[in-house]
Amino acid sequence: MKRILYISIISFTLYTLSSCKKSSLDLLPQDQVSNSTFWTSANDARLALNGCYAYLNTNNNTGTGYYYAYDDGGSDNAYAQYPWESNATSIAAGDIDATLDQGYNNRYSFIRRYNYFLDNVDKTPMDAGLKKRFIAEARVLRAFTYFELARIFGPVPLLKNSYTDPATTGVTPTPQADVIAFVLSELQSAVTDLPASYAGGINNETGRITSGATWAIMARVQLQFGKWADAAASAQKVMGAGYQLFRKPTITADDMKDDYTNLVTFANDDDKQKFYKGLASYEQQFWAVNEQSSKEIILASQNVSNSSYANGNGLRTLFPPSDLGGWSSITPTQELINAYWDRNGNMFTPPSAATRATNYNNGTVNSAYLAEFKNRDTRLYASILFPTNPWNGFTSGYNFTWGKGGNNNSKTGYNFKKLVDPAYTAADWDGAQDFPIIRYAEILLTYAEAKNEVSGPDATIYAALNDIRDRAGMPPIAQATINTQDKLRQVIQNERRIELAAEGQRLFDIRRWNIAQNVMQNIYDITNNIVQERKWQSKFVLMPYPQSALDHNANLKSAQTAKGY
Repeated sequence: MKRILYISIISFTLYTLSSCKKSSLDLLPQDQVSNSTFWTSANDARLALNGCYAYLNTNNNTGTGYYYAYDDGGSDNAYAQYPWESNATSIAAGDIDATLDQGYNNRYSFIRRYNYFLDNVDKTPMDAGLKKRFIAEARVLRAFTYFELARIFGPVPLLKNSYTDPATTGVTPTPQADVIAFVLSELQSAVTDLPASYAGGINNETGRITSGATWAIMARVQLQFGKWADAAASAQKVMGAGYQLFRKPTITADDMKDDYTNLVTFANDDDKQKFYKGLASYEQQFWAVNEQSSKEIILASQNVSNSSYANGNGLRTLFPPSDLGGWSSITPTQELINAYWDRNGNMFTPPSAATRATNYNNGTVNSAYLAEFKNRDTRLYASILFPTNPWNGFTSGYNFTWGKGGNNNSKTGYNFKKLVDPAYTAADWDGAQDFPIIRYAEILLTYAEAKNEVSGPDATIYAALNDIRDRAGMPPIAQATINTQDKLRQVIQNERRIELAAEGQRLFDIRRWNIAQNVMQNIYDITNNIVQERKWQSKFVLMPYPQSALDHNANLKSAQTAKGY
C-alpha cells in the first residue's frame, strides 16, 4: 500500500497543492485548481485526501514521521548533537525562544490542506459511503494535527475552514482546553464512519486511518491531559480491536548469531531460547519484512526504499556510528541506559560516574565495566549499542567500539540500534521500514497508567504490563512488592521510558508528569566528561510561537507573554 499511497500523494501535490510546501500563513493559495476541473470524481477526492496524509510523512523537523525521534533528543533520553538538523539540541539546552519553530507553521499549512479538502469534497459525485469515510479520515488527521499543536504551544488559532484572504487567519488563539475539546469531539464523531481495517489487493488501502487508530489517538490525547477514566476506556476499545504485540513465533540461527553468553547468565536452554525470542521479537518488530504480518502497528509514517532523501527512513543514517556509515545524530544518554531493569525485573543500580569512567579505561574495558551490562533487560541489548555489544545483523562480526572524538560518532558513548532495519544498510537514508507513530505497546501502557490513576493496582493493569514484558523475554511484575498506586506508577513510568525509547514520547511524558525539572540535568559521557549543559524553566512546558507567526498574527503576542516568553 505505501508505494501506491506515495505515488498518489506525489501526484496530487504536483497537480494541486505545491503551495502547501510553504511555511508561512500569509500566502494566498495561487495554485489551487478550479472547482470546475477538480472534484469531479472519487479519484480526485482520493488524491486530495492522500495529499492530507502527507502530514504523517513530512520530512522536516516538525515532529512528524521519523523526526519524532528528535523529540527524544529534547528530553533526558537522548542527545541530538547537530543543531542544524532539528530544534532538539536547543530545547534540551534550554535555549528556547521565538527564533525556534517547533512545527507551528508547517502544521498550519496542513490544516489549510485539510480544511480545503473538507470544504470541497462534498461537491464530488461519488459513493455516499465512501465520501463519508474520506471526510472522517480528514477530520481525524486534522484533529491529530491540532492535538500536536496544542500540546506543544498551548493556545493556538482554531481554523476550521479554508481561506483565500490571509487576514482571516490572524485570529485570537483558542485556549488549549477548548482546542482539546474540539479535538476529542472530532475524533468521537469521526470514529463511527471509519472501518476497523482496509482491504489489500490491487487497491490496497492498508495504512489509512481506521477506527482503531482513531481510538488510539483519542487515548493519547486523553492521557496527555489527565482524562484518566476516558483514556482507560479508549485504550480498552483498541485492546478489543484485534491488535497484538509482535512476537516472532520461532527463532532461527540468524536470530542467535549475536553471542550474549558473556553478558547473560542462562539457567538452561529454555531460558536461553526465551531470551533470544524476546530479543528477536522486540528488535524485529520495526523491520520492514514484518510490517504485513504484524498486528502491533496502529498508525505509522510510511517509507519506501530507492528514494534517497525523499521518502526513505532516515534513521538508518541518523542512529548508527560512523563505522557503520551513520552520523550518530541522536544518541542515548547515560540516564536512559541506567533506566533499563536487570533481567530479574528489578530496578538497576548503576555504578557512580567516576567508577564507570575508571572501568571503561579509555576503551580498554575491564571486567568490572562489562558487569554493568550483565543480565540486564533484554530491550537494552535490542535497543542500544554500548561498548562490546554485537550487531551481526548489520555487519558480520561487528562489536560496537566507541570512536570517541571522531566525526559522526556519538558524544555520549552510546548509539541506538532500535528502529534500524539491517536490510537497508547500503545507502544513506535508504530505508523502507515504517516509523511507528502509535503501536499497541503504547496502548497497553496508556491503559495501565490511566487505570492505575483512576483506581490503583488491579489484575488488568498487571496483565497489560506483563504482556509487554513477556514479549521481551522479561519476567512479570512482582505484584507482592509492587502493590500500591505510587509504586506501580513508578514502574509504569519507567516501562514507558524504555519500551518507547527513541519514539518521541519522552519529551511530553516528563512535562505531563511534572518531572522535567528533576531529570533535565547536564549529561555526561562514559568517561564522565560533560556533553551538554542543560537548563530547565517552568515555561518550557510549552514552546513559544515562532517569530514569523507573531509577525503575521498580532493576537498571538499576549498569549506569548502569558506563556513567559
